[in-house]
Amino acid sequence: MEILTRRDFTSVVGTGAAAWSLLRTGISDGGPLPGRGGAGRLLYTSDPSNIATMQVGRHTKHVPTAEGARADPARAEDLVRWVDNLADNGVDIYAQAVYSQGWSLYFRSPQFEYDARPQHQRFVPMMDACVTPLEVLIDQAHKRGMQFLAKFRMSDGHGGSGQGAKFMLENRQWWLEEFPGRLDYSFQPVRDYVFNFADEVVRRFNVDGLMFNYIRWLHCFPREVAQKQQPIMTGWLERIREMLDRRGAEKGKKLKLAVMVPLTLQECHLLGYDVPTWVRQGLIDYVCPCDFKYSDFSAPYDTFAELTRSTNCQLFPSVIPLADGPLLLKPENYRALAQNFYGQGADGVSVFNFQYHWARRTGTARYPGPPEGYPAALSVLRDLADPARSAARTREYRYFPLWFARDANQSVANRHRVAASRDESRRLVLQREVGAQGKCQFRACERFSTGTRAVLFVKAQGLQADDEVKIELNGAPIEDFQRVFYEKGRLPRFGRELGPYSTIWCDVTQPPLTTKDNDLVVELTAPGSGEGEIVIDELQLVVVPPLGKK
Repeated sequence: MEILTRRDFTSVVGTGAAAWSLLRTGISDGGPLPGRGGAGRLLYTSDPSNIATMQVGRHTKHVPTAEGARADPARAEDLVRWVDNLADNGVDIYAQAVYSQGWSLYFRSPQFEYDARPQHQRFVPMMDACVTPLEVLIDQAHKRGMQFLAKFRMSDGHGGSGQGAKFMLENRQWWLEEFPGRLDYSFQPVRDYVFNFADEVVRRFNVDGLMFNYIRWLHCFPREVAQKQQPIMTGWLERIREMLDRRGAEKGKKLKLAVMVPLTLQECHLLGYDVPTWVRQGLIDYVCPCDFKYSDFSAPYDTFAELTRSTNCQLFPSVIPLADGPLLLKPENYRALAQNFYGQGADGVSVFNFQYHWARRTGTARYPGPPEGYPAALSVLRDLADPARSAARTREYRYFPLWFARDANQSVANRHRVAASRDESRRLVLQREVGAQGKCQFRACERFSTGTRAVLFVKAQGLQADDEVKIELNGAPIEDFQRVFYEKGRLPRFGRELGPYSTIWCDVTQPPLTTKDNDLVVELTAPGSGEGEIVIDELQLVVVPPLGKK
């Protein structure tokens, strides 16, 4: 089965409003939706220290001593091997962080300080020998047929107010009051600093463009005035666009601009990021909606597709490995995300924080992924670049609370929150009384072929073995289901810790399952011996295509 993307859609069914309505709803008169093949679908983003802490040196470590790092330096062949592993697993566009907290990464600059953190001292011997790590990465990416984007963390908060270049630490008058140590882009000198850095990177190196990561850590303006500051950030991007076009003309190529932004346009606007204007004015070439911490299976990616569908801007929603508690997403979860992305009009997939699959390479015991996760986990990406390949294999959708709800008591997540939780419409609460009813929503851009098997799993916290319920999916009663009660709840090693709960599961067909948004309604018909509310905020949908389906 192949999934139609918006750029193929017009060539198949036209360009009118009715045609776009068909793409958005996924409803047609039968037959698999055709999809576009080809390259350019997979964008891998790598953060400042991913290479420094996991890919170079004989003794990898999260935070080595500066002396130890210099004595155990990076080698050019380490960087080549890293890039080759990306290329071997289908990456088309490689975005590597080169700017964070005012510092340069992977190169030295006559204008800007090099990253002073110990792990980045591994590259000092290379640079002393006149080998620039950034040039090695760019050259190998091009040899392997990948585009290279220089990535900027726009408002990084790692390390607190005492970490960063002198420009940041010595100009407290430009700090965000709520987030000390991070700069307020309301001030012209701040914007000039980052612009001049970007201009130097583009002028000096053979990059194919820039990527601005607004997800780390969301705030570039004071919270209370951020939305009013949208014209300031748009004006700054206009300046960046003009620079890219000018430098690109000098180099004889089109230079691209990508942005990582929050998952909803509401959050973007509240933070001062006028994404619709950026797309409409042709300021950006890639937009990558992304959560701060988790992958969102039900996010409204189609709202971004509506912006980009008649433009040259491409939509690359993001996958993030962290799942629930100590767990990481599985291959079937990534394929489900890709199915939803492409089903809502995406052009490709961007990959964020994927190093969690092997993060214990740093010697940090609390990280989930073991050393042996690399390079094996990268092979999962091969499915994401090809919609037909994802659609032909098992998919598991996870509709779980995201970081707003799950990490409500963790100060970092809670302090950066800008909008009401996206989880509210996905949470069903039943009072313990006869006829109590609730509804939760989930999104699955599925179009079943003959022989597809699908099973829906519902976890109901507080639902006792003697509680009786009635279930409907999109108005259709689900009569045939099974259930199990866990009196001792769920242990932390299996995910978010839960008290006593029940899991209900049932086969689902299409219909009643739709090709996009679905409503699950649960009614308590006979309360049993339990006390307190019954809460449903975890669903899973497993889709198994027929054997041999291509």
